[in-house]
Amino acid sequence: MFATLLNYMDRQVLPQIATELLKDYGLDNARYGKVGRNFAWAFAVGSIFFGLIADRIGPRLLYPFVLIGWSVAGLATPLMADPRFTSLLEDPAEPGTGPYLWLLYCRTLLGFFEAGHWPCALLTARQILTAKDRPLGNGLLQSGASLGAILVPPYIAAVRHLGGGWEIAFWTIGVIGLLWVPVWLLLVRRGDLDHPTETPNAVTPDSPSPPFVWGHFICVYATLFAVILGISVSWQFIREWLPKYMKESQGFSADTTDFIVPAYYISAELGCFAFGVFVRWLVLRGREVHSARITGYAVFAGITASAALVGVVGGGWPAVGAIILAGFGILGLHPCYYALAQELPTRHMAFLSGMLAAAAWFAVGKVQELMGAHIQATGSYDQGFVLAGLAPLPGLIALVILWRKR
Repeated sequence: MFATLLNYMDRQVLPQIATELLKDYGLDNARYGKVGRNFAWAFAVGSIFFGLIADRIGPRLLYPFVLIGWSVAGLATPLMADPRFTSLLEDPAEPGTGPYLWLLYCRTLLGFFEAGHWPCALLTARQILTAKDRPLGNGLLQSGASLGAILVPPYIAAVRHLGGGWEIAFWTIGVIGLLWVPVWLLLVRRGDLDHPTETPNAVTPDSPSPPFVWGHFICVYATLFAVILGISVSWQFIREWLPKYMKESQGFSADTTDFIVPAYYISAELGCFAFGVFVRWLVLRGREVHSARITGYAVFAGITASAALVGVVGGGWPAVGAIILAGFGILGLHPCYYALAQELPTRHMAFLSGMLAAAAWFAVGKVQELMGAHIQATGSYDQGFVLAGLAPLPGLIALVILWRKR
């Protein structure tokens, strides 16, 4: 959970200060969309690459490697303010290309290494959680994302009011990430997680693993793709653009935005836990586990759809309310996906889930690029919020039609 928190703190600093970088470094919405695209596409490549490695060596040694990688990328980002580095990339015919390209490359590296977090986290969670505990346990894991995003705005506001520059946030979070590594190596003993296997409680002698059937696997994999594509598009659009929407479209001050953004992630945090509690409650009342998951997915997808109302309510505080409510639904859907993905064949779970994440992130990258160009041309974010609100619904349809009990 703490690794997830660091992952999102490193990721979330840029969206929170992007408007300020626009003023100082010419980071307009079209360029910002391309930065988001490169981050997403690098995340996609990293999902495949680290998924393959995680299946072979396990998370004990891989986890520190990827965390060092994304921490160093975060530490290097503020060098975009140093002409000694950015002048090497500057195009005299296009002002601001040096800082922009430096930022682009740092975010590309950040996305690549951050992708390694998820196969490590999923393998670790699978090892220590039984099937009935995974929705709640994955909710705890995923809650680190919203906790990290909650902490970033007030931290940046505190730095700003104390007279510090935006660079401090990148530096301090990067250093904390490096300090995580020795703690992990101290707590996880050699051999604990190096060779992922099915946990004893997940499959008992009375319920052996079912035989592999291609038809069933294809249906399951298609369902997982529909689910992760929908929740990724929803979550990543709002994560990337929310602070800019508040400041540049709705005219909220930086201080007010630093209050609204944590409220969104607090709502998301509550939703993440609420999904696990809700599904567990249904199971305890006699509902079959997968049926409970589908019910939970339907409820939380409906809540997510409130994001589509942003343009309808006319912006302002009503739009803020719709977005905050949507956050409760969107992050609640994530532990559902993780629990479903952890039912993939154990031996190749990290690689198979990495392929799913890669496909989703390639789509997210294109969405970020297109929305950046659209927002730059029109100044409107409404289409993006409609897409964010409705994107999880195809996953619900796939769960009802394609997923079948083994």
